[in-house]
Amino acid sequence: MDEGKKISIVETIILTMYIGLTDLIGIALVLLALDDFWIIDLLTFPVTQLYFRMKRVKGTADLVFNILELIPYVGALPLRTVGLLITIYMVNHPKSAIGQVAQVAGGKIPKV
Repeated sequence: MDEGKKISIVETIILTMYIGLTDLIGIALVLLALDDFWIIDLLTFPVTQLYFRMKRVKGTADLVFNILELIPYVGALPLRTVGLLITIYMVNHPKSAIGQVAQVAGGKIPKV
């Protein structure tokens, strides 16, 4: 089923549940007018980056969305989950349009 994919569906579900839960906690804190003092960022950023490095995958989209999370009030959005899902999609579907755009932007221009 997952032949040719670097990140399986089980790994995707587990990562999405973890990152999604931390995003929900962050949204709840903002709605209660509280701050997490970057604790949630410290719990999620290394996990995703180390995971992508262990899989030998460029996690550039995830890195960009994690940095966007550091901006006040923008960090209340579920950007970590979006960045994670975009990265997983680009890794598992390199021939798609978004994968080709990422390769060109990353300097790996595909042969025509």
